[in-house]
Amino acid sequence: MREPKTWISVAILTVIALHALPILSYQGYRQTRWPILAWAMYAKSYPAGPVQTDRRRLVGVTAAGERIPINSVMAGVPQAAMGKAFIRPLMQGDSAAAKVLFGRLNRDRTDPVTEIQVEVELFEVTDTGLVTRKVSPVTYHDASAPTR
Repeated sequence: MREPKTWISVAILTVIALHALPILSYQGYRQTRWPILAWAMYAKSYPAGPVQTDRRRLVGVTAAGERIPINSVMAGVPQAAMGKAFIRPLMQGDSAAAKVLFGRLNRDRTDPVTEIQVEVELFEVTDTGLVTRKVSPVTYHDASAPTR
């Protein structure tokens, strides 16, 4: 029987040899097989073109008319959960999420938040430079707050 070092060496050489499989079995433009993985090595690659992203933020307007940025501490959720818990639902028109957020914001405030706005700024990097666009904000009003 062979020594364990021999078996380990054979396993390592087999894994290295499997890396030649994509070269030997050319699959065209969209390669779908990699020696060990079940998906292409560059499955999420994109063609050249403009790079796009956005910045979303929540802004509250108090009864006195002051604009305040709403952060995760004020909303009572971790920073990573802000998008899923409030920003995305509010952008999709979920008034239940707005009601929950109004409740959390106004729990200990003397000047209550009466309006929440979801502001979105779009950024696109093109060959000519950075292009910035603002999308009209999605606005929610607190139904339980007295009107001005």
